[in-house]
Amino acid sequence: MRRALVAALLLIVAAAAGWALLTRSVAPIIGVAPQKDADLFAAWRLGAAKNDVVGIEAYLKSRGVADVLPLADILRSDARWRRCKAPQPFAVPPRALWPAMVPTLRYIRDELVPVTGPVRIVSGYRDPVANSCFKGAKASRHLRFAALDLEPVAPLSRDDLIARLCPLHTRTGARFDVGLGIYVGKRFHIDTAGYRRWGADYHAASSPCLN
Repeated sequence: MRRALVAALLLIVAAAAGWALLTRSVAPIIGVAPQKDADLFAAWRLGAAKNDVVGIEAYLKSRGVADVLPLADILRSDARWRRCKAPQPFAVPPRALWPAMVPTLRYIRDELVPVTGPVRIVSGYRDPVANSCFKGAKASRHLRFAALDLEPVAPLSRDDLIARLCPLHTRTGARFDVGLGIYVGKRFHIDTAGYRRWGADYHAASSPCLN
């Protein structure tokens, strides 16, 4: 009887140890990080959107702006897209809207980057569903494929960024029809669909450029 009890206890201990090893080996698999957006885009562009992606890529290249910023980021609704219900990170705008992005990319390349240094896109083209998810303005220029939200790549402080953006906008904004929005942190908006400026609440009065 005693031997049987000892054998049963040994079996329980062995089973517990085995389970611990199994769960320890599975845990990293369960915790795998989400696939990178660049990898998702590489797969997405080969699917149903293939012809549209090839078309817009060729169009931007023909206008000399294909190498300003990554196409994957231009066509991505927002870096926060995973927060949306049934998220679709990428979309190609209607062809009639493609020309609107050209002056915006040229302005970023020729006027903005020489002042701020390299930038990365945190929000590109948004269809109405994505714009609603991110609580964008009803007349958002992101819907028109004319706007990009950006952040500096260099470790600038917010004050330093504002000190560069505001004089640039004052100097060149009217000439290039630039809209400049400066949001929380170091996120800012650039479009070439009308000369104006605003702050985090989307009103002109909150623009840091007025301080």
